[in-house]
Amino acid sequence: MWKRAKLSISCAMLFTASLLGVAPAQAADDYPNRPIKIIVPYPAGGTADLMARNFCEYLGRELGQSIVVENKPGAAGQLGTSMTARAAPDGYTLGESNAGTFELSPHLYKSLSYNTQTDFEQIAMMGKMGVVYGVSAESNIKTLADLIREAKKNPGKLSFATPGVGSSNHLSGTVLSSLGGFDWMHVPFKGMSEFLPAVLGGQVTLLIDQYPSMMKQLEAGKIRGIAVSTAERIPSSPNVPTFKESGFPELVTYSWFALMVPKGVPAPIIDKLTSASKKVINNPDYRAKVFAMGAEPSDEMRGDLSKMINTNSLVWKKVIEDNKITIDK
Repeated sequence: MWKRAKLSISCAMLFTASLLGVAPAQAADDYPNRPIKIIVPYPAGGTADLMARNFCEYLGRELGQSIVVENKPGAAGQLGTSMTARAAPDGYTLGESNAGTFELSPHLYKSLSYNTQTDFEQIAMMGKMGVVYGVSAESNIKTLADLIREAKKNPGKLSFATPGVGSSNHLSGTVLSSLGGFDWMHVPFKGMSEFLPAVLGGQVTLLIDQYPSMMKQLEAGKIRGIAVSTAERIPSSPNVPTFKESGFPELVTYSWFALMVPKGVPAPIIDKLTSASKKVINNPDYRAKVFAMGAEPSDEMRGDLSKMINTNSLVWKKVIEDNKITIDK
């Protein structure tokens, strides 16, 4: 009697184990069989939002399912990023990673509600973009050399505007002052709608922001670009020289946005997402849309993307520590 009961329990355990073993494969076979959502940790209408919507429009076509964008802004991107980390690892909640939340925040905040190393799997780069230094078209500053010369003549009097303390734009201005051997004042704003009038009105010398945010102002002739952080000049603004051309190759940097999932998503589902993402990145129509946004498509995926993030993170860590930049939370 006891032996028979023992045998029944063993068989049940083996049966359950076999079901658990095939469950991920079965889940991947019909994935996705319902709509997917992607959490964007910034407000609607911004570059992060537009990049995700553009990418997911094409990704949804490849997967045969709609992908709904959920904007969850807050705490410099940490709120939405944490929500992605805590989501069920079933492939139906995706997230958008970016330079701010993955390369900068770990070194700016005493503690984060997510761990960039253990809570996520990176899938594919959606696109990347350079940072532009822009002055009013009426400014006497025509080049980066002019800016540095004026800054040295007037220590601490020139100023630069960015979307906030600890942003990649802020750090870029800090690095330039260190490399150029001058001091200037950082003036943080909430965004282009605030710091553009300040620059055009002469209250602030220069603004630093991602190229897509500044593209219309450059095209309209309101802002003069004096340097861009991309490796090559941007085709839509060929008159703006690169930092490399201007003698500062250390400032060749990019902001970027990528697709990620919470840790624990079954490998077959990750493989499906990777394969579909690769098709999107190689789609000529998608690439044309990315260029039209003032950004660049990029082919970093999975392991290569993670390595890039880790390498950049160490570079920014040194900048942040050397300049004693911190944001208490």
